[in-house]
Amino acid sequence: MPRAVRRTGEDVFLDTDHTHPEPGPTDAVVRPTLVGIGATDLAVARGDLPFEGVMGHQFVGIVESLGSGIPDALRERFDGKRVVGNINIATADDPLARRGLSIHAPDRRVLGLVRADGCFADAFAIPVANLALVPEGIDDGAAVFAEPLASAVHASRIVHLENKGYITVIGDTLSALLCAQVMGPLNNSVRILGRRPERFQRAEKWGVRHRHIDEVGLRGDQDVVIVCNAGTGDLALATRMVRPRGKIVLKTEPIPLPTSPERTDDDVQGVDLRPIIRDEIEIYGARCGSAADAIGALATGSVEVHSLITKRMKFDDAIAGLRAAAEPDQIKVVLEL
Repeated sequence: MPRAVRRTGEDVFLDTDHTHPEPGPTDAVVRPTLVGIGATDLAVARGDLPFEGVMGHQFVGIVESLGSGIPDALRERFDGKRVVGNINIATADDPLARRGLSIHAPDRRVLGLVRADGCFADAFAIPVANLALVPEGIDDGAAVFAEPLASAVHASRIVHLENKGYITVIGDTLSALLCAQVMGPLNNSVRILGRRPERFQRAEKWGVRHRHIDEVGLRGDQDVVIVCNAGTGDLALATRMVRPRGKIVLKTEPIPLPTSPERTDDDVQGVDLRPIIRDEIEIYGARCGSAADAIGALATGSVEVHSLITKRMKFDDAIAGLRAAAEPDQIKVVLEL
């Protein structure tokens, strides 16, 4: 029988009697081959996010069937093909969706997070408009990073820099490690600051400078600081690193996490707004990006993601996989179907 990882009430369990989904008129049914466990999935499992249903939003898989309303051209393009997808689902007539801003549609659903069953299943339904093809040169182990990598690419594009900008990425989360890689090839001087030195060896391999966050000087000379931790303490630190009229990008997971393991007591204190006003600092928020853009970044070979997979597990062990992903030494846990 089809399987799915489901949250119901206070319980998170592997449902071994899951109903196989049927596609709606404009949907595809996708059979995942590899799924990734993200920080927001852990928030759902802990009960920090009020979601019930099939969990999961990071996937690569094969299109198994298509809805009756799919045009022939799209049917030929996607039927039986390997795909990744955008997680925000908005109605086509939403005013923001018509402007290309579906991730901000107030009534959007979010795969495995907000009113939409997710990808932790043997099969799941998703609008075909949300899908992006994966070329043969990109394997499943890379393609499964499409969702977090899309967000990192979006963060790199939300600010426009002249060549040879000085950029600091604060954090050693998956998001930070991806942002540092994406920003590097753009002819910028990039450094990553974190609190877990054991993760610096990856930055070393990518040619990205790295330092412990407690050792960095606060000279106010950075063009852009990207904050990849959820607490406010690092935002306050960023205001002391960035130059006058510089830019700060706040980059966290797609949905705010009220109990991030990165937080400390200092993080929940207020941010001093005076440097922002005095130095005319610009602050941007960055959330979700385009799965197609992530595939494009992978296709260039400029982003290395395989070393970020720290554990592979079978889908039958998904509940143990969720526990493993919550361990502080794990960067990305993936489940094989």
